[in-house]
Amino acid sequence: MTRAFSFLFFFISSWIGLSAVFSYIVFIFNFNYSFHFVIWVSAFIFSLSVFFKPILSTRKSFRERFSTSVSWPPFVKLINGLTWALPFILIPFFQKDYPFLLLTGLSSGNLSTFIFLRRYSKINSIEQMVTGSVLLSSLFCILILYYIYSVDYELILFASRLLISLSYGLGGIVGYFKEF
Repeated sequence: MTRAFSFLFFFISSWIGLSAVFSYIVFIFNFNYSFHFVIWVSAFIFSLSVFFKPILSTRKSFRERFSTSVSWPPFVKLINGLTWALPFILIPFFQKDYPFLLLTGLSSGNLSTFIFLRRYSKINSIEQMVTGSVLLSSLFCILILYYIYSVDYELILFASRLLISLSYGLGGIVGYFKEF
């Protein structure tokens, strides 16, 4: 089951990584802001085309994992949903803290899903634990860079996106090789 999610994590890693690099190039060369939309959509389509067949071939594993999470107690589903969504809901109110809230939401969401899958579904989703842990440590690195070393905000945004890509890539690699 882990291999199916490793392909999903590879897709996310590829999409975010490509988008981050090309968006930063757009920023550096001061191109029109509308290029960001084209970059993010194009990177999504490219990454999906690369990983579509492996993800589609493992759709039964996705269905099994999602059906087990539906059977969780309502309070657990609420907590899991809040760990994913609450930081993203706060972004419009704290726009300057966007990279930190992004990393917080992804790390807490992955870690809570790992804990609840293990506790209530008896599934050891090691890829989510690795991804959440790397994202959490990335959050502390980004906070230190921004508040102690006063690194430029655009560079912080770029670094946070690269760290997201790296963490999902590492989680995918660990999940892929866990099967062997």
